[in-house]
Amino acid sequence: MLGLGSSASALTVPCMVGGGMFVAWTIVWAFWMRQGGSDLTRKLGWTVAVDSVALALLSANTPVPGNPFYAWYAAEAVLFALSLKRQQAWLFAAMLAASHALGQSFRGNVVGSGSYVFLLVSSASLIAIGYFVATVLSDEEKRQAKAETQRAEVEALNARLERSMNELRAVTQVTELIHSTLELETIGPTLLDILEKVIDIPTASLTVIDKDKQETLFSTSSVRPGVSRSYSGYDLTGVTTPDSTGAFACIELVDHETTSVIFCADEAAMATLGAEDRVVLQAVASELVVAVENARLYRLTKRLAITDELTDLFNYRHLQQRLDDEIHRAERYGKRLSFLMLDVDDFKRVNDVHGHRVGDQVLSSVGQVLKATVREVDIVARYGGEEFSVILPETDAPGAFIAAEKIREAISLYRFRDADGEPVIHVTISIGLASFPAHATDKESLLRAADDALYHAKATGKDRVRAPRLRLRRPAAGDAPTERIAE
Repeated sequence: MLGLGSSASALTVPCMVGGGMFVAWTIVWAFWMRQGGSDLTRKLGWTVAVDSVALALLSANTPVPGNPFYAWYAAEAVLFALSLKRQQAWLFAAMLAASHALGQSFRGNVVGSGSYVFLLVSSASLIAIGYFVATVLSDEEKRQAKAETQRAEVEALNARLERSMNELRAVTQVTELIHSTLELETIGPTLLDILEKVIDIPTASLTVIDKDKQETLFSTSSVRPGVSRSYSGYDLTGVTTPDSTGAFACIELVDHETTSVIFCADEAAMATLGAEDRVVLQAVASELVVAVENARLYRLTKRLAITDELTDLFNYRHLQQRLDDEIHRAERYGKRLSFLMLDVDDFKRVNDVHGHRVGDQVLSSVGQVLKATVREVDIVARYGGEEFSVILPETDAPGAFIAAEKIREAISLYRFRDADGEPVIHVTISIGLASFPAHATDKESLLRAADDALYHAKATGKDRVRAPRLRLRRPAAGDAPTERIAE
């Protein structure tokens, strides 16, 4: 046995062998690490095998009293525990403990039960060192992995929170934008710009459809017009991809009883829409439906405010406003303006013979004939009762007389329907005309002149056109020629 020799010189050879093994393996280890290829566990396995033999030789044959290599054993147990997993660290620590026990046994230090207990404790301590260090390291790695997982979850939650905040801000901005005006046509591009920043769809269109009337109430698009498309029976104004391949998809965001909201986008982009994106789109669509309905009611209210309910012509209030505007424009630009005052002749007889319901129908039809007879730029209004008015912009007195005769003839030739729907009722109208500035210099005098001319037409036989009488004077030098109208 190596540990039983008595001379110091005989014990030196095994120590030199053990030390040589350390030096040789260190060289091999350095070369092996440079080559790469093998995994760390395999390399450490060879290392603990070589070190266990070398340390056993050194521990069994060292002339130094005590156990000088125990610290080396402990250091290697810690090193392997730091480098390997818990199970492998325990196995390598057990190999070091066995090497320590063999070295001490061959050295002859184990005598008596106390020495065996001490050797067992010291060997078990090496296993415990390796195991507990590996356990602590493994637990720390688990804590770090858990912390990384929690950090990733927190980052994901923060990202979702940030996205939710962006979506909330977008919905708020869109809501404020939609309800900031009743002219929705002006906000379409801005609305899509806000949405596209949140849902990341560069080309899209949004359309609100009246399902009862099969018409578009609101439409906006961020792509160029293309071919028409059909969705759920509705004919949509075409929007297509830039290459016109038709790879466009549509979804219905809102389906109310009378209104539907359609969102269209590139098919590939539409496939990436998540549940949160659809919630944002549906929220915007719901607000848009309310805004469209408000805008429609506003337009209706605005039209009713200036429209006569019976004849669907402009009412007296709007007539006065438009007459003010046209007179101011004529004064500013040196234009001429004419005004016609019309009255249905003997209208009381129509009510007495056919009833007031038929009389209302006759008045409504008179209004439609007036609108069909004059120019688009002319303004037709119901003055009150059976009286109507027509504003003729940029029209002098002779031109107004021609227009008035055309209206008078159209009414005279028209046959209005009775209670049975038969076109048998014949009515005529009397017309008084006045021209600015030939007959009047302001609105009040123009209305008075036209009313006087109408009275004159009534008094001279009805069913005719009359203009105010002019008091002619000898023209001064530089005066424009005075207009004359045949009565």
